[in-house]
Amino acid sequence: MIKLKTKKKPSTTLKSLQKEAKTLTKVQKQITSLTLKDLKYNVDLNEAFYEIDCLQNRLLEGYLRADHRFRRAFGTNFTQDFYQFLRDKARLHEPVHISVIGQVRSGKSYTSIGIATFMMACYNKLFTIEYLCANIFEFLEKLKTMPQEKLTNSCFVIDEEKQSIYGIGSTAKKMKVTDVQNIIAINNISTIMLNPSSWANKEAMYGIRIFGRCRKTFTTRSMLYNLQERGKGGELPMGTLFLPIFTHFLPPDYAPFLEKQYLDKKNAWVMREQRGEGDVLYELKKNEAQKFLKDAKFMELKKKAEKTAYISYKLGSEWTKGEVEEILAFTSLLRNSVLENDDNDKPDENHDENSNEEPE
Repeated sequence: MIKLKTKKKPSTTLKSLQKEAKTLTKVQKQITSLTLKDLKYNVDLNEAFYEIDCLQNRLLEGYLRADHRFRRAFGTNFTQDFYQFLRDKARLHEPVHISVIGQVRSGKSYTSIGIATFMMACYNKLFTIEYLCANIFEFLEKLKTMPQEKLTNSCFVIDEEKQSIYGIGSTAKKMKVTDVQNIIAINNISTIMLNPSSWANKEAMYGIRIFGRCRKTFTTRSMLYNLQERGKGGELPMGTLFLPIFTHFLPPDYAPFLEKQYLDKKNAWVMREQRGEGDVLYELKKNEAQKFLKDAKFMELKKKAEKTAYISYKLGSEWTKGEVEEILAFTSLLRNSVLENDDNDKPDENHDENSNEEPE
């Protein structure tokens, strides 16, 4: 079994909350890297009981009856082989791309963070909240903005990747992911993409489908698929994985800190979606507009055509002309405080984004 100290019941007193905040800050400063020796995984599967709903259980039974490949794979424990595969990829400095499918609240997010933590620990690096993205667009933005030393030998978790994101340029941005994965291979940047119902990353090497979570051993049961065999009659089931969730895999002095950051970020996503404020593309456009308001060269331009061309040059071809013009309009809305500017730096109040005058 996983031998870790049991968590105390949380207290709501102000003193305890202040003490917890100080502890989390101290942990963040002390832990800057992890090694494989820091990760603990020792589970007695005889004590495991994996819970799934009735319909999922019927689906699992149907797979076992109808597909001899799935039946063979279900009876084969591939956990150690999977971890050895991740070690081998780290030794060879080759990236890994994995897609994860699982029902809501099945433990796919916690399991995926555990996998990403293991992969980065192979390079003595620490998985932090920076490597968790809400969607593929946030991932693409982080590739542009994060320091190169943080990107090299890293693994990003793209949590709950959206399929229904609409916009003229959204398809082009999603198509760019395939090209980006080939380009970032030289920097050994791995990805784990999550989706409740389908393989989010069509170019992934392997897929993991969650079939139950054990609350006693803090592990999930899943089937490992070889997605590279899709052209030969479908995904190939390889074996069953019994993977720990990250809160009982990471050191006990770091796991609560990362979990708190994850839950805070996740809750912020959920609240934006619930209130209809979670449009990914428009959030990206707003963020890009804020960057241009801090760009000295952009602020010196007077003609609208020049500003539009400058934005297009900076953002690249996956942004359409209409989207570029919207970003330009966002700069005006932010400057006039119609929209809240998330950055502390205020743009020049005397600058007119819609001016067509030549610079003096």
